[in-house]
Amino acid sequence: MKILFLEDRPSRQKQFLPNQDKDVEKLKSISELFMPEGAKCKSIISEINSELYQFENIDLQLIIVHKSALETKGLAYLNKICKEKKLKLVCFSGGTSQIVFNNEEFDFLYLNSSDFYTERLIPFLEKAIIDKEYNLLEITSVQWKLSYLLLARQIIGSIKMEDDEDSKLRLETKLQQIRQLIDINDITQLDKEIAKNILKK
Repeated sequence: MKILFLEDRPSRQKQFLPNQDKDVEKLKSISELFMPEGAKCKSIISEINSELYQFENIDLQLIIVHKSALETKGLAYLNKICKEKKLKLVCFSGGTSQIVFNNEEFDFLYLNSSDFYTERLIPFLEKAIIDKEYNLLEITSVQWKLSYLLLARQIIGSIKMEDDEDSKLRLETKLQQIRQLIDINDITQLDKEIAKNILKK
């Protein structure tokens, strides 16, 4: 699997990655990672913003890009491409303080640069290249699944106590999204997974 990684400010990698130059060199050594630098990177971003870049590599499964480098039209173009080709998209930026994940039409993750450039990044990329079952949330935390399991348990409790039908419907919709994400269908299985993940921790 190929990964397209567009970072128009490479100095940020040395700033945030824990092993700085050593980690940057490790990124560059990953053969399936296409991480153009300098003018080449800016040229590709410009073509995306102009809706001209051709995503013809059939092995491409993941796009990572500095969101602030994208114009509104460029981001919309990426969304369209990812939806059509079933690609995953990660956008990082210093301009956000929250983590946003959506998997309705395609897997999309938006997070702060400091949450992206951590000790988890290189292991995540290496896993993504060889394992199609990876989840984008693995970038954010090794315990991402446990967090969603506990949230699902909390929502189930809220649904039982909720009298307002509209509120209950919103909770059930959220629960269904989480169940798709963590592949849990019933409450017994949910409780078993929670116990298993707590033991792992």
